[in-house]
Amino acid sequence: MTAADDADLGRLVAGTRILVTGATGLFGRALIGRLLALGARVRATSTRTPALPLPAGVEHVAGSLADPAFAERVCQGMDGLFHCAGRRGSIGIQTRQACDLLAGNIAIDFNALEAARRGGVARVVYVSTISVYPPMEVYREELAWSANPDPGHQYVSWAKRMAEKLVEAQQVQYGAATTAIVRPVNTFGPYDDFNRDSALVVPALIRRALEGEDPLVVWGDGSAVRDFLYVDDAVDGLLLAYARGLGAGPINLGSGTGVSIRTLVEAVAAATGRTPRIQWDTSKPAGEARKVADTARARTLLGFAPRVPLAEGIARTARWFSDVRAAGGAARL
Repeated sequence: MTAADDADLGRLVAGTRILVTGATGLFGRALIGRLLALGARVRATSTRTPALPLPAGVEHVAGSLADPAFAERVCQGMDGLFHCAGRRGSIGIQTRQACDLLAGNIAIDFNALEAARRGGVARVVYVSTISVYPPMEVYREELAWSANPDPGHQYVSWAKRMAEKLVEAQQVQYGAATTAIVRPVNTFGPYDDFNRDSALVVPALIRRALEGEDPLVVWGDGSAVRDFLYVDDAVDGLLLAYARGLGAGPINLGSGTGVSIRTLVEAVAAATGRTPRIQWDTSKPAGEARKVADTARARTLLGFAPRVPLAEGIARTARWFSDVRAAGGAARL
């Protein structure tokens, strides 16, 4: 993001009241700091009091967006909304918690988006996911509904698809071109979920490497290709979408560059200073063979371009987690 972009965002955001849902999550924590720096008055929601305190000046409201009354209350009086709340998980978690992920995410998304519409929130960014796409080599926005999503993450994917369809329906019925839809790729960084039972690939590998796991067992054979994005770059995209993406339809946020899981594991080992033996467990599912975003719309509509290389982002994340562990906070993540 350029200095001119920051100046434009400052003029748009300064003094406005903005709600960030999912305050304890990866996107929410990074967004809150940026919004405060831009001069926004921030209200943030999460289901519980944050284990790691939010910055000073943030109005935190604890509760569940699955409750329509709570969603209505927190949206009242807001000028903007970044809807980042939702449940996610690895392939294994999505199998064990299929109903929770489908019904829970639909309730959270529908309640928040409809409460924002009824409350007259002027600008909304809905954080969807790259997983809405069916299997294909390169993910282009207009192809999301061309087939069913991959079965390995279908329940979250269908919930996100239906929320995107709700945004479309709001625009059709009410003329409400007030929402930007972004589809981030695999995003990681500080305040990610590092819990051993629920972490996605980057935080899971960082934690296991730092804790000395040897051999380091990784599902698949390492050939699967993914598109990764450091959270600061993702937040650039969310802010640009808030300014320039309303009513424009879904927009991918990613690097547009594929990285193999084998390369990712090597980068984690280098960042953590560990040299474990890598054991590839080919009996376990590895997901789609290739999953890379076409980022042409983000570049054209938003002026979006990632700035943080994968290795640097992993190193920053590993240092942050090491610092949290040293301070005794890892158990709370």
